[in-house]
Amino acid sequence: MKNFLSIPAQLIAIIIAVLLFGGMVPISCVQGCYTFSSIFKEFLSALLPFMVFLFVVTGILSFRKNAPVVLGIMLSCIFISNAMVALVSYATMIFFGSQVTCDTAFTSFIDQTVSIESLVSFSIPILFNGVHALIAALIVGIVCSFVSVPWLERLFTFGKKWIEYCITYIFIPLLPLYILGFLLKIRAEGMFVCLLEQYGTAFMLIIALQLVYLLWMYIVASGFSINAAWRAIKVAFPSYITAFSTMSSAAAIPVSIKAAEENIGSRELASVAMPIMANVHLLGDSIVTPILAMVTMMVFQGVLPGFVQYLGFVFYFCLTMFAASGIPGGGILVMIPILKSQLGFTGEMVNVIMTIYFLLDAFGTGANVMGDGALVMIVSKVLKRIGVTH
Repeated sequence: MKNFLSIPAQLIAIIIAVLLFGGMVPISCVQGCYTFSSIFKEFLSALLPFMVFLFVVTGILSFRKNAPVVLGIMLSCIFISNAMVALVSYATMIFFGSQVTCDTAFTSFIDQTVSIESLVSFSIPILFNGVHALIAALIVGIVCSFVSVPWLERLFTFGKKWIEYCITYIFIPLLPLYILGFLLKIRAEGMFVCLLEQYGTAFMLIIALQLVYLLWMYIVASGFSINAAWRAIKVAFPSYITAFSTMSSAAAIPVSIKAAEENIGSRELASVAMPIMANVHLLGDSIVTPILAMVTMMVFQGVLPGFVQYLGFVFYFCLTMFAASGIPGGGILVMIPILKSQLGFTGEMVNVIMTIYFLLDAFGTGANVMGDGALVMIVSKVLKRIGVTH
């Protein structure tokens, strides 16, 4: 009974129920569920900047004078991971690119879908976003690691405990209902059907590559133990569902921190790593954006980029990913100048890739969060190897 009532079991049951019976739910009921999810997300969004700041600050303080080393290793691993995934995407297109075809006359299909809106227009003003909170946390955390201010540290610890209470007793118990509203909306709008019909082959290639790469990453992170990798994936799975259904890596932070803590056995590292990775480690985007860019080049230009040209794209891509943090759809919006300058995209090509990217955003966001769960395991092993305890 305990396993049946667990969060992963509830999420799986909700997914199956929505896929099988979601089409029978009246639109008014779908709107009601989506309204609850929207309102709940507003409260969560207002809480997230404080959570990011307090979790990162207290996490950095737990490492004290080792904080710069931990952050340096973490950011290096993130950059390398983003670059490696983008290069794997290029290799995948070299082998399978000729089999990927798509119909560019798809811009009108969005108009054929039902649009589900919230019954209540509700917005909480946010004074500072997650990016500002993250930057402030890094500065304050590093300074306080070298200059001890006991009363300030106690204040940070108290704030973190309050946030953890809200997550444990409010967010986590309501997570299934929160996700249900978003899944019903996606189901009612028929977005998955549109994707398969209009960009099916590229869509399937992207999803397959995400699954294979994530599996490989968890196997590596688990010391090449299939059983250990499978256990880690099961622990991290609720964070994938949360990110997938809400299309927000930030919304999944509370769940991903809990999963990372269980997988690496360190509350401190999980608290500081997951908020950072949620913003700048974009494994899903490192697959979605390059493959969609190359597919679009094949459609409009008939060729793939050369390897040297693609290396230049990857370098700017990885740097730009650090600027995409906290921006809804930022993974593609900040990439537009890079696509134009490095791959020769025209305005029409940009419109095509933006449309498809936003439709695939749920899958990319889910892969982003699952990738974070594997990378934090790798970072944990690296820190242990060099003798930095956490």
